[in-house]
Amino acid sequence: MPPLPHPLATLLSILLSLTLLLSFYIYQSPTSLTFTTPHLQTTNGIPGLTFSLSQISTSPPALLVTLQNNHPETTYTLLKWATPLDASALDTGVFSITTADGKAVEQVVRRITRKMPPPPNQIVELAPGRNVSREVLFDKSAAVVTGMGKYRVEAKGVWKGGWARNRAEITTKDLWAFGESEFAGSRFVIDGVEMIVE
Repeated sequence: MPPLPHPLATLLSILLSLTLLLSFYIYQSPTSLTFTTPHLQTTNGIPGLTFSLSQISTSPPALLVTLQNNHPETTYTLLKWATPLDASALDTGVFSITTADGKAVEQVVRRITRKMPPPPNQIVELAPGRNVSREVLFDKSAAVVTGMGKYRVEAKGVWKGGWARNRAEITTKDLWAFGESEFAGSRFVIDGVEMIVE
C-alpha cells in the first residue's frame, strides 16, 4: 500500500486549486463583481470615455446607449462584455430599473457562457473624438418593464478588458488574457435617465 500524502501538502494543493478557480471566475465572469457602488460617479473610469443614455422610443420602450471618446490623443480598444454595449446587457444585470416611486423592478440575471477568445464583434475601437451607440430594447428581456408609466434606468459595472491601443495592435494572446489588460476592472457608471413606457 503506497504511503498517504502529507496533510500539509494536501491542504496546500486544495488552497492552490481554489485560488486558481476563483481567479478564473473573476476574470471570466460576465456579470460585474462590484462590492461597492460609486453612486456619485458620473463618468467612465477610463480617461476621456463617457457613457450617456437617451430615450428613443416609448412604445416599445428603447434607450440609446452612447460611448464617447473625448480623449485628445488616445485610441481605445474595449471588450463589450458586461457593459451597456453588450447585446446581453439586460440579461447580465448591467442595467437597473426603478419605478417612479423608487421601487426596484425585479430582474432575472442570467449567467452567459462566452466564446473564447472574444470574437471580433465583441471588440470595439474608439479613436479620439469618435463614439459608438447601441439601441437597447426593454420590451422582451429579463428586465421587462410591466405596465405603462415612468421609470428610471441606470447602468453600472466594470470593464472586463480594455487597451490604450488600436484594434490592429491587439493580438490573440491579448484577447485570451483580457482580464490582465490595463483597463480591466475600471468602473463605469451611467447616471439614471427617465424612461417613459406607453
